[in-house]
Amino acid sequence: MKGLSTIITLNFVLFISLFVNAQDQKKLSNDSKVTIEGTSSLHDWHSDVKQVSGSAQLATDGNKVTSIDQLDLTFVVKSIESGKSAMNKNIFKALKEDKNPNITFKSTSATVDANGVVTAKGNLTIAGATKEVTLTANSAVNGSKVTFEGKTTFNMTEYSVEPPTAMFGTITTGDEVTIVYSAVFGG
Repeated sequence: MKGLSTIITLNFVLFISLFVNAQDQKKLSNDSKVTIEGTSSLHDWHSDVKQVSGSAQLATDGNKVTSIDQLDLTFVVKSIESGKSAMNKNIFKALKEDKNPNITFKSTSATVDANGVVTAKGNLTIAGATKEVTLTANSAVNGSKVTFEGKTTFNMTEYSVEPPTAMFGTITTGDEVTIVYSAVFGG
């Protein structure tokens, strides 16, 4: 009986170690792209986030993502670039960059369906305010790279961000913004 117990224990440890080894830790690649889109009383606008970092603990099988255990993203607020320095300053001020230099997403759970659509629940922190959100993205595997593409829309005031204004309040920004992302993880 003692030998049988030892064999069962060894098989269990082997099974767990195979499962753990099947998970890959991947870092966000420079191929990633994040854009913030919104409206104003003058015209629609967009800003690119130039400094994005992150990591993902995931498993793949061939050209499909099969599971995700962890997904973290960090956007550097000062790297948000609209192409207009006055607008950039308004964005930094509205996002309270001096006290909250990063926008972060940290997953708490994630699922992948048969079509490769990822549903990740987690905490999105903007300007010091954290809200639980659900992000959906299409996933693709190309060699050692895994890409998640999607978008999420929310109101800035949900995060205690006052929509920026310009020209003494004559130009106002809409409350709703959309973050469009193509997050590429590799290596």
